[in-house]
Amino acid sequence: MFIVGLWPLRRLGHWLLVVAVGGIAVAALFTLIGWIPGSNIGKALAAAGVGFWLASQVEELWWYLPVALVSASADIVSVFRGPTKALLAQGPTVVGYFTVAMTWWGFTWHQEYTALGASDLIFFAFYYAAAERFGLRRKLTVVCMVASFIITVIVSFWYSALPALPLLALGFVAPNADLLWRALSQALRRTDA
Repeated sequence: MFIVGLWPLRRLGHWLLVVAVGGIAVAALFTLIGWIPGSNIGKALAAAGVGFWLASQVEELWWYLPVALVSASADIVSVFRGPTKALLAQGPTVVGYFTVAMTWWGFTWHQEYTALGASDLIFFAFYYAAAERFGLRRKLTVVCMVASFIITVIVSFWYSALPALPLLALGFVAPNADLLWRALSQALRRTDA
């Protein structure tokens, strides 16, 4: 995934937020003029900037557990009852500003594509940064997270829209469950002492 290749940007520290703003500007411009690939690059830059910066603010590995639970739950509510559902009702013009479009083999961008929310990419970057920063199973984590997107897309053929964050969170937690549990256990022992 493109975001993995942006990992060297993490060295920018707080300047990652400038990268994010620049990515948003590029994405908005290219979405406005209808150039989807350029828009996708801008959105990926923005997502990497925000996700990597947010991850740099997390002090302890176990904090990712409640984040995964809350973000997955919020995504479910948003897609089925909340803001995402309302955005989807506005149609492709509005949705295009908040999604990354992936075309299907043999089709153009205007014929057939699948869209992932920009927030899904932010969380991908956030979890990937955790895997790198805390020495988790990086390669397996990436494979599981990409597989989570693929499964979500395949299942979405039978539904109009599905939340991607629940499976993405699982794709991060499952391959690292023992390490996350160990970090949580150590944190609980520190509070008991």
